[in-house]
Amino acid sequence: MTHAPSPPPESAARHHVRELPGGSCVVSPTGLQSPAALPSVQKSRDRWWWCPPLIAATFIGALYVPAFALYAFAAMATDSCGPDNCPGSVAFPLENAPYLYLSGAGLALLSGAFPWTLRWRNRRIVLAAAATALATSTVPLLLTVFF
Repeated sequence: MTHAPSPPPESAARHHVRELPGGSCVVSPTGLQSPAALPSVQKSRDRWWWCPPLIAATFIGALYVPAFALYAFAAMATDSCGPDNCPGSVAFPLENAPYLYLSGAGLALLSGAFPWTLRWRNRRIVLAAAATALATSTVPLLLTVFF
């Protein structure tokens, strides 16, 4: 006794299509969207989101010791003129170097707070590079005190 092959059952999701303004969306009988209809979160997520902030923070952290040493020696250079009688070429770098360094460190941390999607990758890289450049500029600024 042979059985005649029956046609394959059609999936319930094929019968329940709801039209949305942006296109069609496949809906299961329970009313929830099927995984095939959802955009893939893994494809839009940047796997290397942590690299630009980590590289910037590592470089800025390694720059701390030389920048602090230059700042300490530059502050000693003002011993001869006192805090109130120093020329502007000496006072300006000493007043602004800590703010420059800390703003670079803050921008490096901010680049890690951007959304971790591919859309924000270029902005994250640019912000981390700007943070590194900002913090690195403290070294030449403090070297102007000595020359």
